[in-house]
Amino acid sequence: MQPVELLHLDLTAQLALIDDGKVTADELTAFQLDWIHHLNPLINAFISIADNARCDEPEGLLRGAAVAVKDNINVAGFTTTAGLSVLKENRVHTDASAVARLRQAGGRFIGKLNMSEGALGASNHNAHFGDCFNPFDLALTPGGSSGGSAAAVASGMVSLALGTDTMGSVRIPASYCGVFGFKASRGAISNAGTVPCGRVMDTVGPIARSARDLSLAFSVMQGYDPNCPRSVPMAFDPVMPSSPVLLVPDDLPNLGVEDDIIKDFEANLEAFVDMGCQLRRFSFAHYDFGAARRAGLILCEADMRHFHAAAWDAYPDDFSDYLRNLLSYIDRKTPMDVMRAEVTLDNAVLTARTLFSQGDFLLLPTAPQRAFPMAGEIPVNQADLTGFANQAGLCAVSVPMLSDNPLPAGMQIVGQFAADKQVLALAEMWEQHVQFTFTIPQTLLSAMDNN
Repeated sequence: MQPVELLHLDLTAQLALIDDGKVTADELTAFQLDWIHHLNPLINAFISIADNARCDEPEGLLRGAAVAVKDNINVAGFTTTAGLSVLKENRVHTDASAVARLRQAGGRFIGKLNMSEGALGASNHNAHFGDCFNPFDLALTPGGSSGGSAAAVASGMVSLALGTDTMGSVRIPASYCGVFGFKASRGAISNAGTVPCGRVMDTVGPIARSARDLSLAFSVMQGYDPNCPRSVPMAFDPVMPSSPVLLVPDDLPNLGVEDDIIKDFEANLEAFVDMGCQLRRFSFAHYDFGAARRAGLILCEADMRHFHAAAWDAYPDDFSDYLRNLLSYIDRKTPMDVMRAEVTLDNAVLTARTLFSQGDFLLLPTAPQRAFPMAGEIPVNQADLTGFANQAGLCAVSVPMLSDNPLPAGMQIVGQFAADKQVLALAEMWEQHVQFTFTIPQTLLSAMDNN
């Protein structure tokens, strides 16, 4: 097998080759690092690379497989910048909780990944570390804020990456880059050792080239952490309903979902029916997505101003104009505005309870649109369909829709609190049923040949 063919495979397939003795973990990592050095100048997914990364537990579940991490998550020996100039010298000596669990399982950490500044952005434009680009079209955004994570996975540079999802920041880049992304139930994966964007909504999550890889990563990353105030002990029910009821919105045009996304989404429903699922239509008209969007931003802006208060006061010019404008917005808000934003999150919880009294899962497009030009206008509603899960504390997985469109788009399965294993199991069932196989975008391979 040629190195490029090896890099097309998902992590599970790569681990099988390691088990069969057809490649070693060191050889696989060497292939990936070589690919990174050739490809990263085009995409700018990695902002730091560890060419001599070692693995303490090469016999663990991950068998020395390489993992890359969004740069707001601590990895011992690396700096954690959160995409901010003011944190460029923030070298850390302790792993984040999720990283420590992956390391104990045999993960090898080979680099930190580009992201939107402060994790508050939709395009992965970054004034300090440079923009990150979509592997399917190098003029387009990979999505934000975990754009570097999705771009690294979709380009074959790494088979497993970590991101953080506050209002969709794992799932939207996964959708734009044609890969898989998972947001766990609130508290299922510890946030300890991360730079916060919105404390209540933040979730560390994996991005991979298959649903089965997400299940593998989640099995390692989940678990109660007494050092994380948001972490909770959680009992997961892995048993799927015999004939799952999927709630499908019937008012997508009213939510600003673009026509080509709706067309692909409706065409992809048939596979779930063939799998034995029941579809039940519902309307999202009762939920105020605009209010939820504004509430989420207010809470993020308040949390970030609090966390970065010392730097904000001492080094205001180290924040880009873009982020400074966002974080200045909270100065015009009152404590009552913040309280109303918190109540909006309570409304999301109640709405979710009502919906799940009618069915087992929600099935939605991940984002209302496909990737847009890096220099283009950011869609206001980009995170509406993903943000609901963060606001209500639900689990959700984004999988790539089958489509003839040259640009990918995702659909998400949203489950109740603590239904994480069911959601991932349904995503794996879909993956097997449609025989989904990821391939590195040909446009990217062609771009490399021309450079």
